[in-house]
Amino acid sequence: GQYIDHPYFEVRAVAAKYLDLFQLNRLIHDPDETVRASVALRLPPKLLTKLIRDPDREVRVRVATRLEQQDLSAMLHDPDYYVRVVVARRVAPGMLFHLVRDPDSSVRREVAARIGDEWLPMLANDSEEEVRLAAIRRMPAGLLAPFRFDHDWRVRFEVAQRVPVEHLADLAKDEDEVVAAIARDRMN
Repeated sequence: GQYIDHPYFEVRAVAAKYLDLFQLNRLIHDPDETVRASVALRLPPKLLTKLIRDPDREVRVRVATRLEQQDLSAMLHDPDYYVRVVVARRVAPGMLFHLVRDPDSSVRREVAARIGDEWLPMLANDSEEEVRLAAIRRMPAGLLAPFRFDHDWRVRFEVAQRVPVEHLADLAKDEDEVVAAIARDRMN
């Protein structure tokens, strides 16, 4: 406890690892982000909400990693994309619809990996290949036919593996030989 007001942030950050909860609470508003990040690792989840709007990205990432699932909705629109990626990995699937139009494709890719099936067609039409691919991989085979003309060969490859057989003729003539080969194999 004697190091809470130490002039060097490194000392305060180390001290945060050993303080009791009452003393640790005093460091929540420390001027240094390293100290606040150490605090975020030790605070009980209910008290982490005090750091949701911390000015430092690393502190907020740690908060998003440890926060109770029901409290994560407060971080859905964090200004930092990686904080939103962490939130997308942990938030309840029913809350993911808030992130389907996120400006960052890595957030949308995480959403596509976890969101309910009813949202997958929208994400399968995303402008980013990785998002489309994540959605296509989860879509039921019966919904894949429109995606056999996608400009990304990986999407067409995924479609060729699972689309109903009656839609394979176009894929059997695909410009990518790997896609065409899988389609021909399935047709035979």
